[in-house]
Amino acid sequence: MNNDNLKRNLTSGNQWVRLIYMVLFAVCLQVAAWLLMAVVILQFLFSIINGKPNDNLRRFGDQLSSYVYQAIQFLIYNSDEKPFPFSEWPESDVEDLSGYEGAEEVSAEVVAAETIRDKERAEDEAEDAIILGNSAAEQREKPELVEESADDADKPVDKN
Repeated sequence: MNNDNLKRNLTSGNQWVRLIYMVLFAVCLQVAAWLLMAVVILQFLFSIINGKPNDNLRRFGDQLSSYVYQAIQFLIYNSDEKPFPFSEWPESDVEDLSGYEGAEEVSAEVVAAETIRDKERAEDEAEDAIILGNSAAEQREKPELVEESADDADKPVDKN
């Protein structure tokens, strides 16, 4: 980079105006962080009291997270489009909230998934035992037999 380019970049009004916008959006991000924390706390309280989260807070949280994303994209020069208030407030991607599962349903799915995995693991062990000709219980009781046979495979065979 030569001195002429550097001088032109330093005297360019566009870079200094962008710096002002960047400071503004950095402050907006700090405010947004506090708002997001408030949404998280309020959603938790709604969930405890009503047994389900508040749909309006879900939409607002989705919009706020989209705004944060847009502001960060502007700050790191991935976008030249200035976020709100210089453009429209982001719309929520969450249109239909009827498919949302509550905490009880999610935990029931996790338990069911763990139970299914345990059953599949037991079935796999039984299949392995059938293939090897030993029961799974024998495999667990006598692991040294498996280790010895593996060691014997490395030893030279005496043909006499």
